[in-house]
Amino acid sequence: MKKDKKKLLIRNLGHSTFLVKKENLTILTDPFLTSSAGGIKRILPPPVSPEEVSPDLVLISHAHYDHLDLKTLKKLNGNFIVVTPENCKKVIRTGHKVIELKDFESTLIKGTKIIKTPALHNKGRNLLHPDTGVGGFVFEVDGLRFYFAGDTTFSCSFYEEILEKTPHIDFAMLPIGGFMPFPFRKFHQTPEEAVKGFKILKANYLIPIHFGTWHLFPFYLKKEKAVERLKTYSYICNLQDKVVIIEPGSSLTFEI
Repeated sequence: MKKDKKKLLIRNLGHSTFLVKKENLTILTDPFLTSSAGGIKRILPPPVSPEEVSPDLVLISHAHYDHLDLKTLKKLNGNFIVVTPENCKKVIRTGHKVIELKDFESTLIKGTKIIKTPALHNKGRNLLHPDTGVGGFVFEVDGLRFYFAGDTTFSCSFYEEILEKTPHIDFAMLPIGGFMPFPFRKFHQTPEEAVKGFKILKANYLIPIHFGTWHLFPFYLKKEKAVERLKTYSYICNLQDKVVIIEPGSSLTFEI
C-alpha cells in the first residue's frame, strides 16, 4: 500500500519570523508581527496579526526587540512552549512555559528535538537586561533537519563547529541582511558570507532570513540589496538551485 506524502509549509512572516508547519506541529521563530520594533517602524507591514498565529513551539534566538517582540508574544494564540538562550526568560513574563538552553543543549517537545546552537552576535536587550543570551536552533520535523541561525556574523570556525555538532542539515535558514553600515558587519553577515556558511554546512538548501522588512536604520534596507546579492553570488558559486527565497508574506509547501 502506497504511503501518502505529508505536506510541510514554510512561511515567511517578515524579518526573521518564519512559520514551519506540518500536520500536528507549528513552529514559529523570532516573533515580530507588530508595526515597529524598538520604536522603529517596519518597511513592510506584517502579513498576519499575532492573533492569527497559533504555534505549538516558539523559538527565540535572542532578546533584541526585532526578534523578541513582547506585544506579538502576548497576543499569539495557543498554549505554546517557548525555547530561548540563557537569561531570556526574565524578559518574557507571559505565563507560557519557557525553556532556556545553553550552547548545544537540547530538549524534546512534542516529539521534536531542539538543539540550541551558538551565534556570533551581541548579547543583551537593554540596560535593564544586558546579559540575555544569543544563539540559533537546530530542530527536526519528520526527519528533516532545520538550522535557524538567528542573527550572526560570519566565521569559518563558527560554521565548522555547527557542522561538527549538528551534521546533515536539510534547510539552513541563514540571515542575509543588516550588514550596513560597515560597523554592523561585526554582528551581521553579508549575503555572500551566508553562501560561504551554507557551503561549509553542506546543507541541502539555503533559505534566507532577516531581509526586506526592518532595519535599525531603514535607509539601508534597500541599499543593501541583500536578495540581489544573494542571487548573484549563489549563481557565481553554481548554487542557485540550492537557494530557496521565500519573500515576506509568501510561503512554500513541500511534500515529505
